[in-house]
Amino acid sequence: MTGSWRYYVGFGAFGAVLTILFSLSNNPLGTTFLRSLYAFLVFTALAFAVGFVLRQLLNPGKKIESMNATESDRGAVLDIVTPDEGDSLSEMMKEQWADGKGEPIKGFQPLQPTRLVSLDKPNPEEVVQAIRRLTDE
Repeated sequence: MTGSWRYYVGFGAFGAVLTILFSLSNNPLGTTFLRSLYAFLVFTALAFAVGFVLRQLLNPGKKIESMNATESDRGAVLDIVTPDEGDSLSEMMKEQWADGKGEPIKGFQPLQPTRLVSLDKPNPEEVVQAIRRLTDE
């Protein structure tokens, strides 16, 4: 936490310098410095906000404390522990492999997808429609 104000002020100075560089050629000197002051304040506030969010997200000390929470701390800290579902998950996977009948599929069975269009006995109207679509008529 200490020393982080330097980052905030440095980022604000970076924004002010950028504003001076882009604004100096088009605006009078007073306007340029006023806008650079505004940019300094906005960039410093943004850096503070981003730093605050990052500290909240990346604070490992709070996670360790939450694992050792006492009864008085319940409800104050989000408890992110998932239940162990290893057995039920493996049972679900076995059921999927078992082809729905309770017995696992033995050996390799290649997929046999159904054809959308059969070429054995083509319907003349469908062939004409397909040719028209291909020729954009």
